[in-house]
Parts: sequence; C-alpha cells; structure tokens
Amino acid sequence: MPILNDNGQVVTNNSMIKEMARCPKKFQYHYEQKLEPRYAQARDKPLKRGSWFHALLEEYYSGRDWLVAHDQMSRVFNSLFDEEQEALGDLPTELMALMKSYLWHYGANKEDPMHGWDILGVEEVLECEWPDGNGIYRGKVDLRVDTEHGMYIVDHKTHKSLPDITHRLLDYQSALYIWAAWEMGYPVKGFIWNYLRTKPPTKPALVDQKRTPRLTKSAVDTDYVVMFRAIKEYGLEVEDYRERLLALKHQRWKYGEVQTSPFFRRDILEKDEAMVARVVASAMRTRDRILEYGWEDAGDSVERVVDRSCSFMCGYKELCTTELFSGD
Repeated sequence: MPILNDNGQVVTNNSMIKEMARCPKKFQYHYEQKLEPRYAQARDKPLKRGSWFHALLEEYYSGRDWLVAHDQMSRVFNSLFDEEQEALGDLPTELMALMKSYLWHYGANKEDPMHGWDILGVEEVLECEWPDGNGIYRGKVDLRVDTEHGMYIVDHKTHKSLPDITHRLLDYQSALYIWAAWEMGYPVKGFIWNYLRTKPPTKPALVDQKRTPRLTKSAVDTDYVVMFRAIKEYGLEVEDYRERLLALKHQRWKYGEVQTSPFFRRDILEKDEAMVARVVASAMRTRDRILEYGWEDAGDSVERVVDRSCSFMCGYKELCTTELFSGD
C-alpha cells in the first residue's frame, strides 16, 4: 500500500492525508484496495468543468496556446453520446467564454501576458523529508510565481460559489505547500487562492419592445466581456448600454482594490512559522495513522465517518452502503 520513491522512502501526499483524516473507509477503498470512484453524471459535471478549466490555465501559464488544448478537449467532448453531452452541458462554449473573461478580468495583454506574475514553476512537485525523518512529503502546486511583493504559491480553485475566509485560515494544504517550499530553499511569502466560479457569465437575452430589439432589463449574472460581445452580436448600439457596461467594467481586477467580480477572486494569505509547524505536526500524526493502521488485518473494522456530505462528495457511497448492509 505505501507509495515509495526511487530511494525506497515512504511518500505521503495531500490527498492521502486529507482522505485519512476525513474517512478511513474512503482511504481504504482508494489507497489500500485501489478502487476508482464511480461518479454519477450530475456529480461528474463540476469535476469535468473544473479539470477542463484547470488544463486551460496550465497551458496558458506554461506559455503554450490554450486554444489548442481547448480544441483537443472539445473533440473528446463531441465524441461522447448525446445523452452524456446533454448531462454535462455545453462545456466547450461555456469554458471558452469563461477563459476569455478570465484573461480580460486580469488584464492579460501583449505587454503583460502574465498580469504581474513572473512564472517560476507550473505544476511543480514539492518534495521534502518530514521533520522526524519518517518518510517523504510530496505535493504538486499549480504555480509558483514571483511578484513585486515577493514569491508566492498559487492554487487554482473552481467553485460553484466563491468561499469565505474560514477555509483559507484553517486550510492545511496551503501551509504544507509553504513548508515544503521553505524546505526546498524557496523564499515563499505566502499563498494565493486563484478562485474561479464554475458558472460562466450569462449572455443577456435579446427582447422586442414595440418591435425595437434591446437587451433585457432583467438582472443578468454576467460580466463586461460577455455583455459587450452580446451587444455587438445583436447589432445594437454600445452607447445605449454605456452605464451598464461601465458598472461591469469597474469589476475588473486592480491590485490593492476591493474585488467585486462574482466570477473571479484572488485571496492572498501569509502564514507564519508557528502556524505552519502546527499543521506539519498534525499531518505527521495522520501519516502515522496511515502507516500503523494495519490495513491487511482491518477487514470490516475500518471506521466510516458519516455525515451529509457522503451523498454528494464521496464516489464510493454506493459501495460503502452495500458493504455495510452485507450486500454483494
């Protein structure tokens, strides 16, 4: 069951620590029995959307053409059965629009394509020895960047709604990443959560008022880019919507100003050495439970941690339920 590196040392990663702390039964299915989770289509949609957009960002920040990757994934999507496509939604169109809005929002242009970030590493593996020498910690970060204020680790996060500060304050993964970077000699100052809302901006509808086409006056969950393109596509006059466009344009990201976009947000948090040390100590305790659990002899005695999230967060819920009730 243990993952070993080339030197024969036991490797523990974020996913293992998180799953063991969350539910030993889930850890058993995933890492001891090596079973792949089975997701329903409704659960699969955010996973495909998030991984798709993450791939586009990886290509962009690597200096490659993200449109090529988008085209490749679109072809895979188009090869699915009609029922599968219907369940997932029009992901090619939605994610194309979301990516263009993201780039506009952060001011990507020919003069500053990385909007103030000097990219030092993309999908970079951080690996170091635990403080007690018992194995290796390994984590993969989305980005390591240098800014005018110092070096930071960046993690892209897609959510249905943008999270509040509680998670960022208590989050252990960011602290472990910072610690591993320090151990590797990187003078990282903190962590940046690059939040993206999975729901793309909505294209405003065109309505007829006394046979005069216009954009709907109803509240629309959109952004400047999508609304401006809709006005052009419908053949309307931009000046007639100047006030609404300006309000949306003011949501564009500017360093040091309050972020008001409902679709994109970057939150920066620096964590001190004492806080990081507490997280590392806690992670080592979880690591010890993994290594000392005795999985081969545990059988049906492995604990299940049950709460409401089992029904929508766990890909093993059907298997777990069947086994609990002595089913085959």
